[in-house]
Amino acid sequence: MSDLVASWDGQWLLTAGGHDRSIHMWNVRPAALVATAKAGGSGIAPFVSQLDGGAQGTVYEEIVDHFYYAQLRAQGEDSTEPRKITGKVPMSELGNMMRSLGFYPSGREIDEMTSEAKAVAQAAGRPADSFTFDEFLALYVNHRPILGVSKEQIADAFAVLATDGSGVLSREALVRVLNSYDEALGADDLSKCLQLLVGSERPEVAIPERVDAKVFAETLLGFQDYGAEAAA
Repeated sequence: MSDLVASWDGQWLLTAGGHDRSIHMWNVRPAALVATAKAGGSGIAPFVSQLDGGAQGTVYEEIVDHFYYAQLRAQGEDSTEPRKITGKVPMSELGNMMRSLGFYPSGREIDEMTSEAKAVAQAAGRPADSFTFDEFLALYVNHRPILGVSKEQIADAFAVLATDGSGVLSREALVRVLNSYDEALGADDLSKCLQLLVGSERPEVAIPERVDAKVFAETLLGFQDYGAEAAA
């Protein structure tokens, strides 16, 4: 399908095919969707149920931990003032929160999620400068990729970027690539990402001198499957 649009009265959906160039008109029956929504539960329950293990699983616990840490981090990690758990995280931390959970959205995707989070906050009668745990969880479940970033995709990217065919980039070349292509990471954004991923914002400390797909996935992104395969 190449496109989809609803009729003005919400009773029909029109879809345009891709290679087959077909156009279909579908009758919409909202009552069936309402029944399905009710069966899924109310509030945050339908979103929690889509996480591996549900509310008792490690994914949910990890999101809770990251959310509380983000509240403390927003108050300053080196602060000696009493900490306050407000139940809200500044809107500016939305992209970092997603990355800390292994979802690496582009700049455009972060802008779209931020706009959505601001609209939700405004609808709840709050200033659009922060988001709650329930709001973040709904955003994460709705926007995260189904399959995530695979090691094959990372290997393919390094094969293309390493022009000598080795699949290996120097630290300087990797930083230059990150700063130059598509939605480029500026120096400040790169420092923030490195701080979140490996604990140091300095590229010369966080990134090895020579980087291939395996090193990038394990050292920077924290993927475990390379090591597991090597051990096998």
